[in-house]
Amino acid sequence: MDFLEGLEEYNNAMDNAYQVVTKQKDLNILYKELNDSDKDYFSLPFNFSNVPSIIDMLIDHYESLEEPDKCVKLKKILHVYKN
Repeated sequence: MDFLEGLEEYNNAMDNAYQVVTKQKDLNILYKELNDSDKDYFSLPFNFSNVPSIIDMLIDHYESLEEPDKCVKLKKILHVYKN
């Protein structure tokens, strides 16, 4: 795997996590949507046992990509977890 493939896989993993955290999709739906050939590469960047830390990582990721709408949504969800 070269650098660009690794970066694409990382971004896909972060997008998958974003969809789960924002409840746009659950893990079963994400997995079912994959082609059979892609199921070996299905990835999430972490275990979902500590959602606030996941949200912090997602915020950092989307801030670096300059996607403020996603950051705002994530910060609202994080606020709920921390209160």
